[in-house]
Amino acid sequence: MSPKHDSPMPGLGGGGTFPASTPLPAHALTAAERRVAELAADGMTNREIAQALFVTVKTVEWHLRNTYVKLAIRSRQELRGLALDRRPAAA
Repeated sequence: MSPKHDSPMPGLGGGGTFPASTPLPAHALTAAERRVAELAADGMTNREIAQALFVTVKTVEWHLRNTYVKLAIRSRQELRGLALDRRPAAA
């Protein structure tokens, strides 16, 4: 068996990588990812989040996927279990 390989993360600039199993801190989320994650953690469906943020359901799915990868989680249940820092993300 081979060990997990590093995976490139879009948006990190310079082609940075980190081990796929290493979670990033919640403050590593973009502002959009954080907004979507907070609403999902509060129990809203993807459709409800999309309507509330005036985006498409696909956009919500994209942000949740990126959030799950960055935080090394697999479900909304795990997302709810995290104490997401509710401070605004740095610009």
